[in-house]
This record gives sequence, structure tokens and C-alpha cells, in this order.
Amino acid sequence: MFVPVTCTNCGKPFQVPETALGKLAPCPWCEAVVTALPVAAPQTQPEPQGSSQSQTAQPKVEPTPAKPQAAEAPLPLDDEPPPGKKTQAPLPTAAIPVAPPAKRSKFTLATFLIGALLVFVVMAVTMIIRGYGAGRLSESGWIDFTPPDGSFTIALPGQPKEEDVAPNPEGSVTGGKRYSVRGWYSKGGVWVSYTDLNPALLPKLKSDTQKSVAAGVIRVERDREVARLKGTVAKEVERRLNTGWGVELHIDTPNGNAIAWLILMGDGPHPRLYSFGVEGKNLSPTSPACAKVFRSFKVND
Repeated sequence: MFVPVTCTNCGKPFQVPETALGKLAPCPWCEAVVTALPVAAPQTQPEPQGSSQSQTAQPKVEPTPAKPQAAEAPLPLDDEPPPGKKTQAPLPTAAIPVAPPAKRSKFTLATFLIGALLVFVVMAVTMIIRGYGAGRLSESGWIDFTPPDGSFTIALPGQPKEEDVAPNPEGSVTGGKRYSVRGWYSKGGVWVSYTDLNPALLPKLKSDTQKSVAAGVIRVERDREVARLKGTVAKEVERRLNTGWGVELHIDTPNGNAIAWLILMGDGPHPRLYSFGVEGKNLSPTSPACAKVFRSFKVND
């Protein structure tokens, strides 16, 4: 709020803030620095001579002059300054810095989609890493495989690799072929092999009612199969397949475990010893891969 005051130098009126009363202020007309006193302020009248006789003289206390303080620039009462006079520029006001409002993060659909994509990628990579070498065989991509001689048919998880099987030292088999499929990612595998029986052994098998001759042939090939897998036999169960006879082997291997069938077929156009099985981790005869392999094997007469 501004209060009108009078310049004690030129007598012109002007306005000062209420807080500047009684302080030094520059006159906008004559530019003299004077004490800002209200226009209606009463002037001090001298006391009569007689009154001082009836009262005890009191020492006059002079007020300590206040230290001149810088006052805000006064405003003139008139709208326009007098001619020939320069208008005093307003004193600069220090700007108070105001902190900018904090930016709020905007949760948009794009942010959500990017976050969901990152979560999906992390989960996919984790599953890939955990599945590497786990021995799990895919349930898709299986084919019905028949060797070139057409002697049998079996389901395999892809096109197999062919290799030769040497005769055994005892001479009960004269050699054969092995067809195997091994996954580079799962480290699991499926195989089927055959070895032709020595023709001199066939008459003995026909009269082998106690299966002692057949058991000896199977035992030799069992040891060779366990050595090939670098494992140890954990369980052995007798198996029959049509006219064939043999065993089911549960083998502990460095890659987990394997379940294999060794079946001796002494009759038919191809007297052979067949071996087929699955290697992986945590396998059992009811595992999907094992069930598919063992149920699909058949000898083609």
C-alpha cells in the first residue's frame, strides 16, 4: 500500500510504500533524498512559556537518527512527470528462482509392450539354457525308418546316421549296421542296430528250449552295448517280441540313462540280434520317446 508524502526540499507530493514512512526516500521531482513524512502528519508546536513553570523541566531526548536504508522507488501522484524532469528508472527487482515442476514419468502402451517383450526374451533365453543337454527329445519330426534291406521298421526322431557294427569276438554274430539320431542341443539319442547271427549257430538256437544259447549271445552283445554307452547296468528285465526273445536293459550313462531292448530273432529270412533304445535324462519305459520307439519296432517278413 502506498502513502502520499511531501518532499521537504521542493514541496512536491509523491507516494512511497507504507513500509518506507520515516525513512529516507528519493524525490522523483527534485531527486533529493528526504525523510518520507505523511502529508497529514501534525507539526510539533512549541509549548507555552507559562506551562513550563508549573511543570518540572524534563530533559529533551533527541531520537537517534536511523541509519539510512534503501527504500523502494516512490511513485508520483501525477500520471505524467513534469516537463524537463527525467523519470527515475525503477530499481531492479531480484528474481527469485522457482524450481521447475518435477517431470512425471508417463506409463504408455509402448513402455508396457517393451517391458513385456524383455520379460519374454529373458524367459525364452532361460528355457533355452536350461534345456541344453537336458536329454529331452522333441515329440515332433519323427519318421518311420526302414533300412535299405527292408528288414524292419521303427520310429526315429529324424533321419539317422548309418555306421557299421563289427562282429563280436566270440563269433556269434558276423557284423551288421547301426542307425542313430542324436540331438546336438538335447544331447539325447535314439538308435537301432542289427547284427547277423552266425549261420553255424542257427541249429543250436532251434533246439535251445532252455534259452541258454540265446542268453549267451545276448549277454555278449549286452556287454558291448553297455561299453559303447560308457555306462553300467542298473536293471535287466526279460522281454518277448513276437517270436523273438531278449532283455530290457536300464543303463546309467554319463548323459543320464538309457533304456534298450536286445531281441534275438532266430527265425525268418533275417536271423539277427536287434538292439534299439533311447538315451536321455530321467527316462522310464513309459516316457513318450521310449513308448514311441518300443511300440513302433516291427520285423518285416
